[in-house]
Amino acid sequence: MEFRANDWRSVLPEGWEDRSLITIVGATGPSGIAANIVVTREPVDARTSIEEYAAQQKQVSFEQFPDLEVLDERATRLNGAPAYQRLQRIGWQNRTLQQAQTFVLGRGAVYVITCTAAVDEFNAAIPAFRQFTENFLLEER
Repeated sequence: MEFRANDWRSVLPEGWEDRSLITIVGATGPSGIAANIVVTREPVDARTSIEEYAAQQKQVSFEQFPDLEVLDERATRLNGAPAYQRLQRIGWQNRTLQQAQTFVLGRGAVYVITCTAAVDEFNAAIPAFRQFTENFLLEER
């Protein structure tokens, strides 16, 4: 199976699966943290709903970050695909980060877009986060 990403391609070895992770980074803010967007891909079976996947990930996040604070969450759609969005805060290295996560279900996988910035710098990063997320589109095969 051919594997494509950014400006390159290769072959996905037999028995391996695509769990891509792509990171894009903005300028470093006064906090010393660069606003960033991470997109991951995880295969799921056909019975998995986006709500179930998001709930499982929330549980994993609470295990990793016991001080996780969920500010808002809701089911939605993104460019026609089932989606789920969560706004949350976490403590990390004596700092507070804010994240907007969007889970997108499509073609046997969930794509997770995680937009992160220092809490005091989050609002300034919203236009970039929104631009990236609103233009996220699963290509036709």
